[in-house]
Amino acid sequence: MSRSVFKRLALMALLAMFSQVVLASAATSAITPDPSNIRMTADKQSYNLPEKKYILSGHVTVAFQDMRITGNKAEVDMDAAGKPQVANFYNRPTFKRIKPNVGEDNIVGDVIKVYLAEDRYGALGNVVSHIATVAAAPFLIRSDAQEFDNKNKVVSASGNVKVDYKGSRAFSSIANVRMKPDGKADRVIFSGGAKIEQENSVINGDRITVMVDSGNLIAENHVTTNVNLKESPSPIAKPTTTPASAKPTKVIITSDYQQYDKSSDVMMASGNVKILYDDYVAVGPKATFKLKGNDLDRIFLTGRPTITEPGRVITADKITITTNPKNFDAVGNVKVNFKTENKGAQQPAATPAKGPATGAKALPSDEASDY
Repeated sequence: MSRSVFKRLALMALLAMFSQVVLASAATSAITPDPSNIRMTADKQSYNLPEKKYILSGHVTVAFQDMRITGNKAEVDMDAAGKPQVANFYNRPTFKRIKPNVGEDNIVGDVIKVYLAEDRYGALGNVVSHIATVAAAPFLIRSDAQEFDNKNKVVSASGNVKVDYKGSRAFSSIANVRMKPDGKADRVIFSGGAKIEQENSVINGDRITVMVDSGNLIAENHVTTNVNLKESPSPIAKPTTTPASAKPTKVIITSDYQQYDKSSDVMMASGNVKILYDDYVAVGPKATFKLKGNDLDRIFLTGRPTITEPGRVITADKITITTNPKNFDAVGNVKVNFKTENKGAQQPAATPAKGPATGAKALPSDEASDY
């Protein structure tokens, strides 16, 4: 018997033995995931012995534990003992993971990679994930790449990350979902130019952490929050066209650190706090914001803050700003600096004259008094 014929017979025997262990027939119509093995069907199957790679094409379906992946091309890398290690699926396959009485996760990407021996999988290229098994409401995650590490309880997304959850939308370069031991989401950490859009506010920071169960939020480094205040109800009928002055007022808050507690509806800001509210500019080391009905109600500044408005600057131990009606109170060693502006006298229109024209002498532009 020639060596080439012997090799072909040996390869055929190897494939037959492999098929008995891990493959379902290509004609099998139903696939039931089994924790003890991997079941694969395809229109065409082949095995590359030197590379220890199993190749499937055309109507590929792979079922493993509670996972099911479908596509039109896949490659499975084997170890030296002939056990499947890594499965790569190409040409935008779909991944589905079903947890009975819990929910269903769906992932779509240009490439899906499943680490069969590690309970880890990921996707590359225009990835869209609908994750319904980790929280009370589904996460919709879009990014360039995603990885799901069930052993270490981490879901990672990178590159143009967009996350939708309970009416809020987040954007960042990187996002990590940290899980509890039971597999439920504990917190989501957004980093690299993070931004979160909510019903009437937008938060930007280098790093933003959201606690999934409580809804609490922490923003760190170069934090800016924009809040759109609701319009106050008017006792008279609104005109058909709303004037610009009746539009919601915006409050802009910048600081080094901000923290929001949902249960008490309170937000705190610290470190180089600056607040812009209409013609108010308030600065100080610390501020507390009390919300009411999903709207900003009062602002408490402490640590010797200063508030500036047209014509005066006020410094005190504590300043309280109310938004409806708009007002502020300063308490504790209050210091007020009034500024008045005297404009120079206007000259009459120039008229032809024989001699040179003489202008009025300029008056001082500002006079300040300190109390």
